[in-house]
Amino acid sequence: MKKAINILFTLFVLTNCLLAQTLTTSVSTTKVAVGEAFQIQFSLSGPGKNFKLPPMSEMDVLEGPYQSSSTSVNNGTVTQSSSLTYVVSAKKEGKLTIGAATVISNGKTIQSNPVSIDVSKGASTGATQNNNSSGQNVTKPTTSEIGDNVFVRTNVSKSKAYVGEVIEVTFKVYTRLEMQMRNISKIPSYDGFFVQNIKTNEQTKQTNETINGVTYVVGEIYKTYIIPQQTGKLTIDPFEVECVVRQKSKRKPRDIFEQMMGVGYEDVPYPLKSSPVSIEAIALPEAGKPPGFSGAVGNFNYKAVMSKESVTADDAVNITLTLTGNGNIKLVEPTKINLPEDFETYDAKTSENISVTRSGISGTKTFDYMFIPRHEGDYTIEALNFSYFDPSKKEYITLPSPEFKLHVDKGTGTSASVVGGTNAKEDLKVLGDDIRYIKTSTSLNEKNIFFFNSLVFYILLITPLLCFISFIIIRRKNISINKDGVALKSRKATKMARKRLSVAEQHLKSNNKELFYIEIFKALYGYIRDKLNIPLVDLNKEHISMTLKNRAVSQAIIEKLNVTLDNCEFARYAPSSVSGDLNEIYNNTVELITKIEDEIV
Repeated sequence: MKKAINILFTLFVLTNCLLAQTLTTSVSTTKVAVGEAFQIQFSLSGPGKNFKLPPMSEMDVLEGPYQSSSTSVNNGTVTQSSSLTYVVSAKKEGKLTIGAATVISNGKTIQSNPVSIDVSKGASTGATQNNNSSGQNVTKPTTSEIGDNVFVRTNVSKSKAYVGEVIEVTFKVYTRLEMQMRNISKIPSYDGFFVQNIKTNEQTKQTNETINGVTYVVGEIYKTYIIPQQTGKLTIDPFEVECVVRQKSKRKPRDIFEQMMGVGYEDVPYPLKSSPVSIEAIALPEAGKPPGFSGAVGNFNYKAVMSKESVTADDAVNITLTLTGNGNIKLVEPTKINLPEDFETYDAKTSENISVTRSGISGTKTFDYMFIPRHEGDYTIEALNFSYFDPSKKEYITLPSPEFKLHVDKGTGTSASVVGGTNAKEDLKVLGDDIRYIKTSTSLNEKNIFFFNSLVFYILLITPLLCFISFIIIRRKNISINKDGVALKSRKATKMARKRLSVAEQHLKSNNKELFYIEIFKALYGYIRDKLNIPLVDLNKEHISMTLKNRAVSQAIIEKLNVTLDNCEFARYAPSSVSGDLNEIYNNTVELITKIEDEIV
């Protein structure tokens, strides 16, 4: 009896294992036209991981993936199934073959069945129909009726600029039809640029503009300023906006009232997408570049002031440098001040009042340097000249400052300081109990212990050799570990993310929402790019989601990542429109990176 039970149990387990290894590919239709949407579904019976799609270069992915899963129990048998569904369209006519997808199930790699589809020449009808995620039919407008009459364009103030020069970027909608609504669906990322957004709720007026003899109504929907941070060809990604266009309806009147009133109108959703724009960023000229140039580009005024000209030792003195003007003033670093070595110095305290308006980036930036002279005497502080590059004149301009003369009298000589500008012994004061005069005579007694041939002698003799051997072993190990650049970058991804998150935490404490969301955005994108080794050109949410899914990261984590990236992306350019607890966003980001690190394969 026991033997029979064991045999039945073994057959039961083997049957479940065989059932788990089933991966199938199915399509909604096997005959389509070029550009016509159809569905591809990959179904898996049983558990699986590391799912990989077949090559899909001959198709455009319109929607998806949509994921579903189910678990059922029948007579004690547990059955699991899951599926991924994509909405795609073929790019060219002919025979389209969808290759085999792969997945690892029960430790084995299984493949799905290939599927062939006949693709005919696309129809040239006035409107096409596409099944959306809700299963409803959506009528898409034709190019002749809407595409030529409504479009969005990215306008830049200049296509060639110096590194550090401010460029104005404006996104405008051009239309000859009635538009009822506009929603921004995607703001481009600005790789290689420093971005400054306009903080204003001012509504722009519509204007008329003629292009190739056709007059359009133009509305500015978004404006920002970008500053190139590196040389070469930099690209501004497309700007995407969703609008609803009102056009004449082609359907027949439904009743006598519509027949009496004539053909009505209908609202048609229509997505708009601008073309990418290239910016050529050139390096600042080396000829005539002043020493100590800090990278300021624009048009500036400058003033340097010292708080006192005569002090006693241990009194604080301040030098204040005030910079005003327009340009990349936010990126200007503090000027280096050369002070006497016996001055106690402190890092510059920076304050700024910078406004970003439709007229440009301008304001004031102040650097406050504090130092304390410790000895009496007369000192000269060299001139603190400031240099910047004027792109309109294409030359460097140096703004001079005077030399500063400082007279220092002898201090009070309290226990909190050391004073006396000479080496005279009688002028030296003791700092509490931690400073004593050097003794000029000593008394040493020789001890009757022979160092040669002692245990200490041999230990000191062998120690350098052991240290050298250990150094060689550790060095070779590090070289072997660091040889794989991709793996090294992946290992350091978490460390770099934590470093960026520490900066975000500082902005969180100062309640600076804009800089906080920027650092959260950099931390997430930088971590994903380094961890998954994704090139910048493929660093988008769709590619990230697919890569994480292939690395066995759960769908819940991927959706949470996409939501966080969307919030940060909108907050970077419209921080006033984003609400929420910054502490919760910070904690969610830390938790998100930790969970991805734990789940990723």
